[in-house]
Amino acid sequence: MTRLSDEHTEDLIRESLEHLATRAPDGAEIREVLAQRPSSRPTMALALVAAAVAIIALAVPLGLRAYTTVTPASPRNADWTVLPYKPGWLPDGFKELTRSAKAYPGPQTRTWSSGEAGQVQLTTTPLDDRRGPWTIAPAPNQIIVHGRVGMVAEVYGDGTMLTWSPDDRYLLSLTLIGVKDPRDVGQRIADEMVRDDRARVSGELRFGRLPADLELSGVNLFMTVGGGATELEATRTGQPTAAAVVRASLRAERPDSGDAVPVPLKVRGLGGFFLPERTGRLGHEDETVAVQVEGGRWLTVSGKRDQATLLGIANDIQLIPGDFGWFGKAPE
Repeated sequence: MTRLSDEHTEDLIRESLEHLATRAPDGAEIREVLAQRPSSRPTMALALVAAAVAIIALAVPLGLRAYTTVTPASPRNADWTVLPYKPGWLPDGFKELTRSAKAYPGPQTRTWSSGEAGQVQLTTTPLDDRRGPWTIAPAPNQIIVHGRVGMVAEVYGDGTMLTWSPDDRYLLSLTLIGVKDPRDVGQRIADEMVRDDRARVSGELRFGRLPADLELSGVNLFMTVGGGATELEATRTGQPTAAAVVRASLRAERPDSGDAVPVPLKVRGLGGFFLPERTGRLGHEDETVAVQVEGGRWLTVSGKRDQATLLGIANDIQLIPGDFGWFGKAPE
């Protein structure tokens, strides 16, 4: 086995973690750990940092070698709204409440909850070849999922996250919040994860014409007090994982007017309204066009564009049948 100095080993580990932090659904926790690294390099501290590299140890047999290089897989599934994995087992009482997907190479997320028994979230991130190969190293405190190396770590204060790659196409992150014995439960869920490829993120909205510099980048389905809701996101063309420029949603709740006064506006031939930038219950809100459509729900389009652009997007949106049959159900 190749012998590495502590300093060189840590450089490899930090390089690997930085790659993961930019690829993972939310790398904030990883970068925070890196930023808090002490100036000294005691052996135990190095081992704890090394444990995190297991997140991206893709199919490296234990004891094979000290480090290796893995080339990410190219995209093979162009339909990014298809969910490739699902738990084959969850504790009793857990029901699915949310689904979301970002355009390739962004992540897909599914959430199950059981009230006081906690929440389980599965995030699937496609491995892409934009960043080229990265260096990885095995580490202590790993988990093994069907012979593949993974990692378990504490997140969000009271959460536990298990991360591994079941194949050469995806990185899976399983986050358990408020779940009793999270490591043992998480290990069983990971061991019984199965291929899906049938479930989809399919809501009740579809963008019509968008400005030339925008494209669909995300679909979110979730439960509200008034029932299922759909949200679409659009980012600048060619930047699918960037922050949304425009959002469109269909939900039971009327948009929050905040400290602004609604301005009457014809939207889709109906009596809607326009709201300028404002401060609402949740803070800053972008310019918004809204109208109540058939069925009593509110179609809302908001974002960093002017009133005319938002109105044009709202008028061209298609209302379509959605798939909400999975709401409130355990994995089948």
